[in-house]
Amino acid sequence: MHSYIGNIHIHSSHSDGAQSIPEIAKEASQAGLDFIIVTDHDIIPLSDEGFYDDVLVLCGTEVNDTKHHYLALNVHEVIPPNDENPQQVIDAVNAQNGLGFIAHPYEKGSPLVLNNRTYPWTDWSVTGFTGIEVWNWSSQWRDGVQNILLGLFYAYLHPTGPITGPTPEAMARFDEITRSRKITAIAGSDAHNWPIRRGPIRRDIFPYHYLFRTANNCVLLSEPLSKDLPTAKAQIYAALRHGRSYIVNRLASEATGFAFFATCDHTQYQMGDTVPLTDNTALHVQCPLECRGCTTIRIIHNGTLLDEIDRCNVAIRAYKPGTYRLEIRHGNKPWIFTNPIYVSS
Repeated sequence: MHSYIGNIHIHSSHSDGAQSIPEIAKEASQAGLDFIIVTDHDIIPLSDEGFYDDVLVLCGTEVNDTKHHYLALNVHEVIPPNDENPQQVIDAVNAQNGLGFIAHPYEKGSPLVLNNRTYPWTDWSVTGFTGIEVWNWSSQWRDGVQNILLGLFYAYLHPTGPITGPTPEAMARFDEITRSRKITAIAGSDAHNWPIRRGPIRRDIFPYHYLFRTANNCVLLSEPLSKDLPTAKAQIYAALRHGRSYIVNRLASEATGFAFFATCDHTQYQMGDTVPLTDNTALHVQCPLECRGCTTIRIIHNGTLLDEIDRCNVAIRAYKPGTYRLEIRHGNKPWIFTNPIYVSS
């Protein structure tokens, strides 16, 4: 498998971001990303899609206003907002054969930002969405800034202070749904590069180049990423649709050399795949050599901790059907969060 790392949920100057797409692509290249997906509000600048040097730029859109924000990818027409009936938004995305991800569903807000305004997802009767943005870096940081002193401390001295990993409520919801159907977990930066000007405080909150080194999404492709735009676009979106991806926090460590897969009867299966349960069904975890000794791997089965190990390059027998995924901390920092492998009876 070939792995490519990218950032999802980015806003440019087409809506409420601070820089143009070419400028953002340059930041992504300097940060070592392979692809980015821009999701501006109320616009899909498809003419800006393409390769900018070595970075693939794709454009979707973020739909809805006051709640039920939805990341619509691989669509060619703007989706009308419908805050009160998000199912219509999901259906409109699917009608274009697009992918859709529920964005920052459990925001808590901060009195220091947007007067405590949040954009939650409350209607869980919906169906047909591709997945959930289980970790929104900007939202989680903002939720942790509840007073000015904390804001100054985190902004200037400890920028990762509020960052704990995917939102527990979002992961619980994700695990619940994956017990009945396949969906994909992603991380979003929600990058805007907002300038903050309050009295003596002058600070760009999370520049693009910083967020591109935080929580990203690594997709696995069976063939190298094409340099042909339509083909490359199809490759990235197919991997995300299938759940053949995992979240990596690059501030903890790069993920080069990481792998999570299953084997059964000499056949290898990747994240997002369904594996038959036999006497020789096994899950395999491989981590980079430099991460040995300071990495904790939690194996999650059907949303419940199955085992916790502190060694890499292990094979674990799968005894029960269900969903299996990993949560890995490196150096006591949230690092890798995989999509599930599904084991069927």
